[in-house]
Amino acid sequence: MRCSECSKNVKPVVAVDIDGTLGDYHGHFIWFAVEYFNLPDDDYLYDGTASFKSWWMDAYQRDEKDWHDVKLAYRQGGMKRTMPIYEGAAEFCWSVKEAGAELWVTTTRPYLSLDNIVPDTVEWLRRHEIEYDGMLFDEDKYSQLAARVDSDRVVAVFDDLPDMCHAAAFALYFGHDVPVLIKTQYNSGMMYPNTTTLDKAHLISDKRIQWWREDYAA
Repeated sequence: MRCSECSKNVKPVVAVDIDGTLGDYHGHFIWFAVEYFNLPDDDYLYDGTASFKSWWMDAYQRDEKDWHDVKLAYRQGGMKRTMPIYEGAAEFCWSVKEAGAELWVTTTRPYLSLDNIVPDTVEWLRRHEIEYDGMLFDEDKYSQLAARVDSDRVVAVFDDLPDMCHAAAFALYFGHDVPVLIKTQYNSGMMYPNTTTLDKAHLISDKRIQWWREDYAA
């Protein structure tokens, strides 16, 4: 496939969410909130059946103001830089690039936009040696992706939230074929037609990149 404007060869695109998909956002945030409010370090289990906000307020008996306070403190404190990366996450991203596709990383727009969020995210990616071709920060991130690249180029979208997978399916006009839910301990109660674990995600992306090249070979 060639670009209609510049005639250069274009590549297939794989999009992957950061918080909760590549990195252990939920575990990191729970740890931070416990320390921030000096809460009991109880082993509460979040499985995704409720919103993270509702679950956290109910589990720790805190109100909405506390939720916003700790989220703001988490982001102002640069905690995005130290979020643990899931095992196999960097290797998965490397495999996308090695297969000859573009890697786009995505995240939803944070509560109260802060100037440090972008550099903190860029630094997190640099620390884990994840090279990317595009980055999107937006609540409607997959509509933004569809506006920036042809939908025909997007072979896979990996996210940990079913709502985001549904949003990608709608935005990219491919139904539920393109988005894939990455299963973790924090969304074990969620369901989605296409589901895999992070350590097996490369099998899906590799196959789809291969199919794309067969269909759109220059």
